Amino acid sequence: MPSPDLTKLSRNDSTIQQNRGGPKLSELSGRVLFFLLVLDLSYFINAMDRQVFAVLLPDIKATYGLTGGEAGIIATIFTLGMGLAGVPAGYLADRFGRKKVVLISLLIFSVSCALQSVAAGTLDMALWRILSGVGEGMQVAALFAAVGAYFTRHRGFALGSISAAFGLGGFTGPLLGGAIVSATGDWRIPLILFGAIGILILFLVLALVPKSFTEVGRGDSSSSSSSEMTTGLRFFNRRVLCCVVVAIAGGFAIYGYLGLYPTYLRETLGFTPAEAGWAASMFGIGALGALVGGAIADRVDQRLLNVVGLLSIMVLGVAIFGFAASLAVHMIFSALLGVAFSGVLITNTSALMQRSVDPKYLGRVSGLMIAAMYIPASASGYFVTFMQSSVGWQTAGIIQLTLIPAIGLIAMAAMGKLPAGSKS
Repeated sequence: MPSPDLTKLSRNDSTIQQNRGGPKLSELSGRVLFFLLVLDLSYFINAMDRQVFAVLLPDIKATYGLTGGEAGIIATIFTLGMGLAGVPAGYLADRFGRKKVVLISLLIFSVSCALQSVAAGTLDMALWRILSGVGEGMQVAALFAAVGAYFTRHRGFALGSISAAFGLGGFTGPLLGGAIVSATGDWRIPLILFGAIGILILFLVLALVPKSFTEVGRGDSSSSSSSEMTTGLRFFNRRVLCCVVVAIAGGFAIYGYLGLYPTYLRETLGFTPAEAGWAASMFGIGALGALVGGAIADRVDQRLLNVVGLLSIMVLGVAIFGFAASLAVHMIFSALLGVAFSGVLITNTSALMQRSVDPKYLGRVSGLMIAAMYIPASASGYFVTFMQSSVGWQTAGIIQLTLIPAIGLIAMAAMGKLPAGSKS
């Protein structure tokens, strides 16, 4: 059992949160940063499984005799579960508690992750993939709400730490999974191992993270900073709706790419599983840029920052599928794409949506972000394979990462200039 010192915030931390709109980073105790680290760790394991599946896909495809379209659906259908869980999970987090939702989500994710290893066919494999997505969608909505509510002064940076944890998991998962498969010849073992680690992390969150950290401001707008001028704003407003469009465009573009990029490397460029794992893993390394991207989001016009992120994705899409051939070049471009998407677009859009509503809606707006990003993304794998069969890998990849993100640029133009209160 944790000591009393690890089950409540210090009086100084609580006073800062209530009276000054969230503590400065220099004013945070080591205890608070430890709580944030544990929550980040809970998302790290989700990222490991999400990214390793793409490396395992060719072996899974061979095991079950899947067609290209079926493999594409299996690769990205977890996003349907994430999207469908987003809004209900956000409501439940606001209503019943964010920590409870995080714990339930870890249980759902971990069990369904392990059950993928014993799937008898495509139908139950798809079911476990959807359920793993439900668990992750619940977790992200609750995590973003908990962290965003506590760190109002540095919301972008704190949310960026979650994206950075995703990046580390995204880097570790494919490498570890690829190494395990190479050593054992069995694609099932990584799924069992990652599911077991998820259960372990569930107990760490239960024992070490207090509700006084995760539930700040829940159901009470008075605890948030008036300097953000968000109290009283409707749940649906133009800023939120424009961000929803960006989330749809970004999620559809990137998750279709992520689900099938290693397959492209192996089947078209002839990369080995280990090489494809290295290239895919570098996307996760790029996501570490979320720490910097989040800090920038706390200080600049967030609309323009999203424009930079979207344009970067478009340029890198042309570079990856139009020019890159060697492993080294793919690793560099994959890392830069991780910076553009996880480091800039996800972190910045999440923070902007939270800053666009009354604090009592933080869970729900986080859930809306997840729904917008992942429900359309559930069809992105099929879209990529359909385009690939029609126009080839290179053209399909360029279309995926250029034309679709352009929709997000239109949404940012429609949002207009942000008011001064949009920056903390």
